[in-house]
Formats: sequence, structure tokens, C-alpha cells
Amino acid sequence: MSKSSAGNERKTMILEKRKLMEDKRMSMGMRSFFASFIGSNFRLSTETRYSFTTMTRRHKFDKHFIDANYKVPEDEVYEPIYKTVFDDDRDPVHEPTFSGHRIPLQIRCLERYHSSKREYAQQFKREIKLLIDNQPTAENAWQFVRTMAYTSLWPPLHTRKELKMFEKDFCKLSSDEQRRYDKIMATNFT
Repeated sequence: MSKSSAGNERKTMILEKRKLMEDKRMSMGMRSFFASFIGSNFRLSTETRYSFTTMTRRHKFDKHFIDANYKVPEDEVYEPIYKTVFDDDRDPVHEPTFSGHRIPLQIRCLERYHSSKREYAQQFKREIKLLIDNQPTAENAWQFVRTMAYTSLWPPLHTRKELKMFEKDFCKLSSDEQRRYDKIMATNFT
């Protein structure tokens, strides 16, 4: 076999493979492989031997093998020998019981710790409020609040939650003060 005939045979095989793949892509509703170059309706070959319509037609010599007296047998109804009786009532219902289930100690301790922390924070807030309310005069009350207020020197001594409570409750302006503050900040004094 010469080099040129082997090369031609290989090219023919590659072209046939490409035609098959192209027909497969088109039959699956995909765009043509060559659609980006030429157009979406491009077909690689005009040969009809790979088209689906030729596959549905009968060959001309098939009429010699057709029996005119052939009758299609009726479909048999399959009756199984062993029939399964489905009785859902006899199936035992296993309801889960949690009496034997124990929550791990680590989870229980964590839950207790969080609840204790919450109770401690509420108790601390209540005691500070009572101490402020029990001051003999208003001057003593504001001096006490100022002394007990969280300043920039104190944060290492307090939890993040206590600092959030301080930011939310102690430094809040009234609605009139906030409106006045916004007006001052919006004014251009230059």
C-alpha cells in the first residue's frame, strides 16, 4: 500500500467520522459545528445515506419476505405465580423514643454557660440601674453614671456584649437632640 493511498484512506475515515458526528449533533438539536463559520443550517454532506428518512423506508427486496396471512398475536397479560399481599396495618410502627438518648455533657455545659452569662448581664444591668436610682440627689446620680460609664480606658475589663449595651443605651440622643445634631452637621459654616 502506497503512502498516498493510505493518506487518502485516513482522510476518508476522518471525513466519515465528522459527518457522523455532525448528523448526531443536528439530530440532538445542537448547533452545527460549522455554524460559527458559515451559518446555523450548514450540513457537511448532501449524501442521503446517513439521513434519518432513508432509515425509515423499507428496502425494495423486503416485499418478497412479507407474509400476507400473518396475524399479530395479542399481547399476553402476565399473571405472576406468587402475589404479594400488601397489608400496611400489620407493619409495626416504631415510634422513636428519646428516653434513652442523652445530650453530651459538652453541649449541656455550653448551654448552661450561655444561660448563666445572659443572667449575669441582666443582673449587672439591674444592679447598676438600682444604684443610679438610689442616689440621694440628681447631681450624685449623674456623677455616679459618669464614674461608672464605660470609657476608652475600660474596654479590656468588659465583655463585648456589655460594650454593645453601653453604645446602644448610654450614648443615644433624644429625637430632638438628634434632629438638632443632624441640622448642625448639615450646615456649611465656611
